[in-house]
Amino acid sequence: MISPNNLLRMRRIATFLMLLALAAPATAWPGDPARSMSADGMTSRSRELQDSTSDPEVKIVTPRSDRPLPNPIVIQALVRSPVSRPISGVVAYFDDQELATLTEPPYRWIVSRAARASLAHVRVIATDSEGLVGGDEVMVAGTPGLGFEAEVPAVSLNVGALDERGGFALDLKPQEIVLRDNDIEQEILDFTRTDAPLRVAVLVDHSGSMGGKMADTVEALVGFLRRLEPGDQVKLMGFNHSVTSYTPFTDRHDMVANFAQGIQAEGGTALYDALLYAYRQLEPYELARERRVIFLLTDGKDRESRTTAEPALELVRAGGVTVFALGQGEALRDEDLREVILDITRTTGGDAYFESDRGRLRESFNEIAQAMRALYFVSYRPSDSTPGWHEITIELGRPGLRARHKPGYQRGVGGSR
Repeated sequence: MISPNNLLRMRRIATFLMLLALAAPATAWPGDPARSMSADGMTSRSRELQDSTSDPEVKIVTPRSDRPLPNPIVIQALVRSPVSRPISGVVAYFDDQELATLTEPPYRWIVSRAARASLAHVRVIATDSEGLVGGDEVMVAGTPGLGFEAEVPAVSLNVGALDERGGFALDLKPQEIVLRDNDIEQEILDFTRTDAPLRVAVLVDHSGSMGGKMADTVEALVGFLRRLEPGDQVKLMGFNHSVTSYTPFTDRHDMVANFAQGIQAEGGTALYDALLYAYRQLEPYELARERRVIFLLTDGKDRESRTTAEPALELVRAGGVTVFALGQGEALRDEDLREVILDITRTTGGDAYFESDRGRLRESFNEIAQAMRALYFVSYRPSDSTPGWHEITIELGRPGLRARHKPGYQRGVGGSR
């Protein structure tokens, strides 16, 4: 059993190491540097005068000890810290199982519990930018016969509206979209394009075969970064036989560009490991009002992954993340690889571009940036929470338009996805 004092020391050391990692690239399997941000945006004078040595304040809002456990369990916490010491990471534990580390509010996790579980221990621990740690914990009983039905989680997805020439409709209205879940028409809770920023996980293949293409690819990527809006978040990762995280999610697009220019080509290709890792970085933001996207740049077939193709693809397909890809080199010649890339992108509502002319890379990157910017953020709460595969179909009321989106999602027992 680790004592509370030792736990605090361990957390402070871990936070210090994460902050060091932001100064230089670091191999990121399985960890990832956290992004330092304010916990709740509060800027009142009372907060400014708060004791600079105080630990972050954490209050678990749900679940509550005076109510039985629902299924799924929604863990939600409020976190505060002095404005001079922003929160760098908040992690939840469910019966000592570590859940995702979040770096910005809302601090919310969803977890399914075993049907027979009679007691649950929930902890939330926050670490600030100076390594000070605060936490809260609660014990909740799953009293038989006293449970209540949890609200069915909302489903969010990105939708592109394309005309007959492949152009994008940027002025679609909510009343022009009819969305069905397993053939049942749904009420749309949220529909926007301009008010939902992009959160882009960029995956750059820097295996040895990219050696002659890396300079042109990075130059085109820098142009892509310049086309992003100020509020868009982007994270740069590279992959060869392993995955490297170069930056956290940030709106400092110039910083990301600087890191991109230092990427060197070497090693093999672990495409599926990289795809799964990128999805894991976007997964904590599932409940955010954002358009989550993976941008995959690759030129070779997977020969190094520990993850097999189908589990990685199934998770990404069902996760509400849209994948865009740009293929070069072997991706132009190998039909199997080409089909894999097309499958990854089109079954998530994205698209794949294959470019043999390095002189046209910038144009292809610009087209991908335009396609991302044209996505609509749509969410709804399914009227049917039956476990299993749920097919999503969308009809657009404007003649000549078709919708591009993920085909569906997997609904778990208890409404979890």
